[in-house]
Amino acid sequence: MHTYTKQILTLFITMTCGLFLSQSILDDFAIDLNQGKVLLAWTIKSGNVCNGIQIYRSSNEDSVNFELIEDIQGVCGDLSSAVTYTFTDETPIPNKVNYYKLLLGQEFSNVLGIEVLLIPVGSYLLKPHPVRNSSALYFNNSNNHNFELKIFDDFGSIVYLHETNSNKFLLDSTMVASGLYYFTLENKSNKRIINGKALFIE
Repeated sequence: MHTYTKQILTLFITMTCGLFLSQSILDDFAIDLNQGKVLLAWTIKSGNVCNGIQIYRSSNEDSVNFELIEDIQGVCGDLSSAVTYTFTDETPIPNKVNYYKLLLGQEFSNVLGIEVLLIPVGSYLLKPHPVRNSSALYFNNSNNHNFELKIFDDFGSIVYLHETNSNKFLLDSTMVASGLYYFTLENKSNKRIINGKALFIE
């Protein structure tokens, strides 16, 4: 169930898309990602009120085609003090950038966007694929373990080796010759291995 409160909450913007329309009554608007859910927080300036708040979401790259995902009825804001609201989008569109904007009465907020990556346990996400210029190989690593990436050619020889304690490796088409390669992602802490393949195109 969607929830929203009037608790003051500071959220970190991980990625923004600046389609600025109007923000005269808003003091702040921010989004963050937490366990696959998108958290929104916004503050209406003191002395401003509006009739209802609508929350819109889009997954298109042009951030134009929005759909209404929540309609908060009633008077919003306060004449004597600033009011902060929060809302949780529990079902964002997975593995895409989700764009959000608010309609407060007759006024739209600016647009914020955040990428939502949902990777099954024991699997990976390579995007974009095939690897032409630059791609990111994502995997689950919430505990910041040391992961080792090995890329093999058709003869089983290692043609690329790298380690990280983040949740992704950056790949590009200059790393290996064009072709289909197999790779392994090994968690050095528990020795668990994820197998995959990637097509590199110059």
